[in-house]
Amino acid sequence: MSASLCCSTIPTELSGCANLTVVGLAGNKLSGKLPVSLAKLTKIREFNVSKNMLTGTILPDYFTAWAQLTVFQADRNRFNGEIPTEIRMALRLEFLSLATNNLSGPIPSVIGRLTDLKLLDLSENKLSGTIPRTMGELTSLEVLRLYDNKLTGRLPAEFGDMTALQRLSISTNMLEGEFPAELARLPNLRGLIAFENLFSGAIPPGLGGNGLFSMVSMSDNRFSGGLPPGLCKSAPRLRFLALDNNHLTGDVPACYSNFKKLERFRVAGNRLAGNLSEILGSQLPDLYYIDLSRNLFEGELPERWAQFRSLSYLHLDAGQISGTIAPGYGAMAALRDLSLASNRLTGTIPPELGKLALLKLNLGHNMLSGRIPVTLGNIATMLLLDLSENDLHGGVPAELTMLSSIWYLNLSGNSLTGEVPALVGKMSSLEKLDLSGNPGLCGDVAGLNSCNLNSDSGGSRRHKARLNLVIPLAVAAALLASVAAVACVVVHRKRRTGEDTPETNTTVRDGSVMALQASIWGKDVEISFGDILAATEQFDEAYCIGKGSFGSVYQADLPGGHCLAVKKLDASETDDAFRGISEKSFENEVRALTHVRHRNIVKLHGFCASSRCMYLVYERVERGSLTKVLYRGSCERFDWPARVRAIRGLAHALAYLHHDCSPPMIHRDVSINNVLLDAEYETRLSDFGTARFLAPGRSNCTSMAGSYGYMAPELAYLRVTTKCDVYSFGVVAMEILTGKFPGELISSLYSLDEARGMGESALLLLKDVVDQRLDLPAGKLAGQLVFLFVVALSCVRTNPDARPTMRTVAQELSAQRRSTLDRPFAAISIGDLTILQK
Repeated sequence: MSASLCCSTIPTELSGCANLTVVGLAGNKLSGKLPVSLAKLTKIREFNVSKNMLTGTILPDYFTAWAQLTVFQADRNRFNGEIPTEIRMALRLEFLSLATNNLSGPIPSVIGRLTDLKLLDLSENKLSGTIPRTMGELTSLEVLRLYDNKLTGRLPAEFGDMTALQRLSISTNMLEGEFPAELARLPNLRGLIAFENLFSGAIPPGLGGNGLFSMVSMSDNRFSGGLPPGLCKSAPRLRFLALDNNHLTGDVPACYSNFKKLERFRVAGNRLAGNLSEILGSQLPDLYYIDLSRNLFEGELPERWAQFRSLSYLHLDAGQISGTIAPGYGAMAALRDLSLASNRLTGTIPPELGKLALLKLNLGHNMLSGRIPVTLGNIATMLLLDLSENDLHGGVPAELTMLSSIWYLNLSGNSLTGEVPALVGKMSSLEKLDLSGNPGLCGDVAGLNSCNLNSDSGGSRRHKARLNLVIPLAVAAALLASVAAVACVVVHRKRRTGEDTPETNTTVRDGSVMALQASIWGKDVEISFGDILAATEQFDEAYCIGKGSFGSVYQADLPGGHCLAVKKLDASETDDAFRGISEKSFENEVRALTHVRHRNIVKLHGFCASSRCMYLVYERVERGSLTKVLYRGSCERFDWPARVRAIRGLAHALAYLHHDCSPPMIHRDVSINNVLLDAEYETRLSDFGTARFLAPGRSNCTSMAGSYGYMAPELAYLRVTTKCDVYSFGVVAMEILTGKFPGELISSLYSLDEARGMGESALLLLKDVVDQRLDLPAGKLAGQLVFLFVVALSCVRTNPDARPTMRTVAQELSAQRRSTLDRPFAAISIGDLTILQK
């Protein structure tokens, strides 16, 4: 019954199946505790309840009763407590996975008795204490995962006795001391992941000497000494080498140029030296990531590196590199992120770079001269361009205004002159512009002198420009649209003063009269409140299609084919929250909202208010919320093409609210509950503008507006910007792609150094992360899904300034770039995606 989407507890009736040997309940929504009665099933060989919501402790009874147990998988649940010492009784265990729970306490030393174990996964828990030396007795163990716990102390030298061990993951703990040389000599070890610890001393020089290593990740420790020469014997196999952010010194061993299958090479943040041209070989067809920044490398930028046709990410900043940038770098078609900042580069910027599809280009703090190539304006994908602190002269090319996606442009600290094109300061996607330190520049751009005025009047102009920038932002923040607020304010004011707007009184079921105290409708709507009362039989429960913390939603099918969703809210719930707010301004605002028209936004036809309730009248969307479609609908119908359309539509809806409405609107509560889908699975964003005014203390609210899990981290200190919606969009997009809430994935990726973005989850293959209920995508569709993941990951960055704008996201998704993959979809990991969104 794995992945059958059960939603209940494990039935105790299973204990009556005396001959049951396999229990497979993985990938459901099972909750509750493990039934003790299952211990009666003495013939159990395999037990798998992973990927559920089970709670309680791991029952010791199972291990004492199930003598034939070979597989026990309870990972990705909510179990707590300690690992029971009774586990020593399960002597036939071969696979034990308790990962991604809330288990605490030490790793029991008796686990060393399970000598048949081949896989042991205790990762992503809260285990503490030292690693028991008895684990060295696990001589059949092939895979050991202890990462992301609170383990301390030294790594036991007895690990060197685990001769079958192939992969060891101990990252993100507090392990210290020297790395055991005995472990480095293991004959079958081929993958070592030990980043984010406190290891010190030298990396064992024999590491990799068995010739089998394909991956080494020991970043963010305190290792000293040189790079291990033993890795040279693994040259035919090594794909991934990450030793960044340590205290390593010396030259890169010459034999490292023999790494023929290298894909990622990261040694940034050390004190490594040597000539750059001698570090890597020439034949590296799969190399796509190089980070040698913040070292002491010198020499010229190797021209032969332009032959690395798969290279996407090249960072050499903060070194001692000299010479010029070869024009051949403009032929590196895969290059997306190029940073050569803070070096000693001279010469001009090659115009050939304009042929690339770069996302980021950082050449700041060098000694570059000449003019800014006009060809840089051809890079439509450009998000960041930094040419600051060089000796560039001439003017600012008007072609740079063609960079439709750029959000960061820094040309400061040069010798630029002339008038800056006025459009530079009006680029819609631009969030950061720095032209300072160029005394010869002038123009109608904030911070510059007017070309027609002297310096005194220019100062006045700068002051005025700053005011012109600040005031609209303040006004936009103050005028966040809220339909709920309008109704509450109007009802409160009218009820307080006794004023009535001209409106026909409506008789309700009990014969009394409902006097509408406020009513606002869009100009293209011919609807009366009486029609709605008739269609819902005075809001009879039979017409209720949903309930929320502020009221209920009713379906109203009017004569003439109008299909409406009417949200009935108790105005008294939020009445006190809006005292002191201008009634007239909010009435004007809701009238404006009724004119909002976008194909991906639910139409607000209007609202009515009585002394007791208010009614928000929307168009009804056929399939309902994304929650219903994603978790209770047909996966076959909500296939990959439909999901691509849904994500793209949501992006366009938010881009419209942020960039095309006046004043701009921040939704503040983007979640799968507020994303609706029509009959063709096109997106309709609902409740725009209302989340700001939801009262605290509700079951689906926190003290600030928004749904738990979808809120941006900065809302913890109430910093509300459009980037909050960007974060929520990223969460929703990932949930559509994975078929489940992506909170754990996001947390594991960005709980570490965000710039590095290489948590343990980054090693997961994308094929194992996407919704398992659908077939894997192929061809162009596979490329689209990869790009959607790249965009989504960039949206959920912890730092709001590092997230793109929704306009940039919408433009990128509409352009459908990078739809062709350079490797099979099944071979792409989450970590691979970070190179395009860094």
